[in-house]
Amino acid sequence: MSLVPSLHTTKKNKRWYVLYVKSKRETIIQDHINALDLDIIAYSPTHVVIKQWKDRRKKVNTPLLPKIVVLVKSEERLRDKVFQIAGTVSYLFELRKPAIVREIEIEQLRAITDNSRVIDHEITSIIKGTEMDLTPYGFKGLLGRVDKISNSVCWVTLQTLGYTLKLTLK
Repeated sequence: MSLVPSLHTTKKNKRWYVLYVKSKRETIIQDHINALDLDIIAYSPTHVVIKQWKDRRKKVNTPLLPKIVVLVKSEERLRDKVFQIAGTVSYLFELRKPAIVREIEIEQLRAITDNSRVIDHEITSIIKGTEMDLTPYGFKGLLGRVDKISNSVCWVTLQTLGYTLKLTLK
């Protein structure tokens, strides 16, 4: 008899939730949540943007998703433990229940932020489209709802999050 819970049981109970946080605190709160001695994972997708000031230009790591969002993977019973951290606001709710993000959409966000072929992006509110394989655009085996594709731009809709990513490819 094993005292260690099976991996299948543990993964089945964990879900991704959308956590709103105070402005410009996404990565700080992500790091604090990941440092908690709990079985909670936080992910705030970011990308590098070149900011221009009058006297200089600088590369700045900024959140990929607007509206100050951190994605949290947790069991239902541990979900509220993140409010121990200053700067957390609330979870996104849908029909009076916490909104749940599918694992495939988290994988797509990670593929987008890790892909060096993506040189620019723009996010707009959700637009209905058709499902399409993104393999020819450098996202092997990923599907997304795409509104439009041109020679160097494709719009990928991530349904659960309610965003459309405009990807400019090399």
